[in-house]
Amino acid sequence: MIILYSLIAIFIAWIWVDYFRLIDIYEKESLIYFIITFILGGASVLIVFGLGDLIDSIYVFELNGDFLNDFLYSTFHIGAIEEFAKLMPFVIVYFLFRSQLNEPIDYLVFICISALGFSAVENAMYFYRHGPYIINGRAILATVGHMFDTALIAYGIILYKFYYRKLTILVIPLFFFLASLSHGFYDFWLIHEDTSQWGIAITVLYFLITISFFAVILNNAINNSSFFTYKKVVDSNKVMWRLLSYYGIVFLIQFVFLLFLQGIEYALYNFVGSLLTAGFIVFITSVRLSRFKLIKGRWHKLKIELPFSIQSGDSYAIPGTLLSLRIKGDPFNEAYISTFFKEYFHLNPLTKTSTNYLGKTRLSFIEEKLFLKNDKTYFIAKIFHDHESGEYERVLLKPKVNGVTMQNELHPIVAILKIEQSEDINSDNFNSKKLKFLEWGVIKPYE
Repeated sequence: MIILYSLIAIFIAWIWVDYFRLIDIYEKESLIYFIITFILGGASVLIVFGLGDLIDSIYVFELNGDFLNDFLYSTFHIGAIEEFAKLMPFVIVYFLFRSQLNEPIDYLVFICISALGFSAVENAMYFYRHGPYIINGRAILATVGHMFDTALIAYGIILYKFYYRKLTILVIPLFFFLASLSHGFYDFWLIHEDTSQWGIAITVLYFLITISFFAVILNNAINNSSFFTYKKVVDSNKVMWRLLSYYGIVFLIQFVFLLFLQGIEYALYNFVGSLLTAGFIVFITSVRLSRFKLIKGRWHKLKIELPFSIQSGDSYAIPGTLLSLRIKGDPFNEAYISTFFKEYFHLNPLTKTSTNYLGKTRLSFIEEKLFLKNDKTYFIAKIFHDHESGEYERVLLKPKVNGVTMQNELHPIVAILKIEQSEDINSDNFNSKKLKFLEWGVIKPYE
């Protein structure tokens, strides 16, 4: 059975290895380096056992039910030791394959894959000890939690090496402490005797906050790649559906286990319960970690916030209410337009009337990408009068982000906005509300 549980644990880890392969869009590393890091990460569990025994031989530090003692134990005896263990494979890989770490995202990817190796071994041990009942929970909470905590250490290294304001090297041990504290805070509410009844609620709430942090950390790393180009973006739809599909398989695996162990009634009951709890967390995580606002050189601020909000609207409707769930991050998938950056394309009128600005299909070219108020995305484009004269005028194109955003689910719809010659759109005082709407257009490939 341990072999089967180990295969499941490896599959859960693969979900996130594949995720990093999808979001590392500029300069991808060979899978062999990930495999080496993953194996070293799995072996790092031995460091935990060794360090734990060594520390206990010097000073007995254990849980005793006291709030402060148990919190310190969770932070230093669990958090610090495990974060040190997960860091060691990254250090080895850094010195062996330093040339592979040539952009900020690489530091996050390799250190997170080390954490995934550690988590896979830990998950296999927990599955063997407690059975398949905990597969869904550990597949999302424990696995992503391990990644996030260790990612904090990588972020400290990234800030030291790449942040535009020179920081002292002490930022690295500071973020190691934050990683240990985060790890300890997560564990404490699950293991402290007086809080175990409601600690899971605090743990889940904290986990959701860390998802917001994780998304920003990843976004900042991609923004500051030396290979950055607006022509490449993360395909948010592809990333989201890949994660949801993978976790659908995980849920099915647990269902099959319980079907054989407990029967159809219990398996179905557990499956529905998992969808309402772990399924909700998986959905929020998959959507939020697929949405990136890629702006060259931008460092988005880390904020303590949930990755979603409840409001009126039509994002994800909540049954039986007039409210909807809005998951943070830009919902527009820029992958649909990015391929046309610095390229010629056809701009077609969405509706054909005699009063159209375009009048007919027009040859066009995207010159520049802009981020105006609230970082809304616009493109400066040339629209040619005809193919022969070469005469053109510049307009702004704004992607349609609400309602129907694609024609035939293939071609992005954009608002065509007139630029007055006297307007300086790069000025901080530029007011995008004063732009004159001309009409809706559809971007199609140039043939």
